[in-house]
Amino acid sequence: MNNKGKYLTPVSIGTATVWFSTHCGAGFASGTQELQFFANHGWFGPLMPILTIFLVALTYYVGLESARQTGLWNYDGWSKEAFKPLKWLSPFLDFNIIIITIAASAATIAAGANLVNQSFGIPMWIGSVTMFAIITLLCIFGEKVVRNNAMIMSAAILIIVTLIVVVGLIKFSPQIAKLYSEGYVNPQSTKWAIDSQDAKTPGSVWNALLWALTYTGFQAAAVGGIAAAFKGGQSKRESKGAMALGFVLNTVMLVGICLLIFSQMPGIMNDKQARLLPTVHIVNQLDIPALKVLYPLLLFLALVTTAVGFIFGMVTRLDPYVLKGMNNKLARRAIISLLSLLVCFAVSQLGLMWVVQVAYKYMGIYSWIFVIIPFFTVGFINIKKRNKLEGQK
Repeated sequence: MNNKGKYLTPVSIGTATVWFSTHCGAGFASGTQELQFFANHGWFGPLMPILTIFLVALTYYVGLESARQTGLWNYDGWSKEAFKPLKWLSPFLDFNIIIITIAASAATIAAGANLVNQSFGIPMWIGSVTMFAIITLLCIFGEKVVRNNAMIMSAAILIIVTLIVVVGLIKFSPQIAKLYSEGYVNPQSTKWAIDSQDAKTPGSVWNALLWALTYTGFQAAAVGGIAAAFKGGQSKRESKGAMALGFVLNTVMLVGICLLIFSQMPGIMNDKQARLLPTVHIVNQLDIPALKVLYPLLLFLALVTTAVGFIFGMVTRLDPYVLKGMNNKLARRAIISLLSLLVCFAVSQLGLMWVVQVAYKYMGIYSWIFVIIPFFTVGFINIKKRNKLEGQK
């Protein structure tokens, strides 16, 4: 079937849903990111995702079109064409993906420890060790089971999150309306600064904008996976269709969760337990007994699945270069998995808030310098040059 004239095709729709499921994973579902990057600043915070997701869509578009036009679906291949003549920037994208893997995996371990602590009162260190043990075993022996069920678990948590957004917005609409009518601005919002953690400052559009742009930065690290999902795309229209649909899906969901969390301001920011897992705090106020049990369970499974997926991505990337002399492939991959997890476990001990506020912030800055700005300049220039060669206007 010729899809060159269509914006929405099985490939473009599939790519948009991959972006949606990647974004709305365990870190998103916990609500920690939405609180820190958007909701805690003031009435303008929950609106910032519109700009954030638009910029992410532009970044991904460069990846999609670079891969489609060149026929190089491995990000190491198409990124060199995207960065041309600055091909030396390609390893920086590789490094960015490795770092986001470590940080995101550390965040899942820390979030799992927080979840176990809040749900069962188990000490944080025991929760961290438990998460580490479960993920290690699955990485070595049961990754196929997790991978085969990852889509089911992702779909389940997305359905539950959608339900929470709809029910929550209905229930908390009076609080949201009140905060907006008052023009609420948090006098103690999280300050954006390179050298500070959890510093406070009166809320402002500028401070909120810096956090929103940072969110764009670390989300851009997923460009390799999103571009790979577009394999089979035939036209520029499909690329645009994928990004347009992805923009709508991700913006609606992100704004919805941000508004729910914003409805609980300022109390949710001042409550240490609620601040760690804001969506769990929201669920507990919806008075739906089934969700109080089902959501933490699904969140825990999503955390495990996310970590296993990230670690195996790391294993696949490192396997050709590490322990070359070891003939037993299973043992070699098990050792790489274990060592990767040990690094992630060590980072997780710094705490979920450290990962979200500090690690993600530095990754966001890094991405803007070495990925997003080059994509928005030489990346788009190269796409236009290849368009001319294709005979497109």
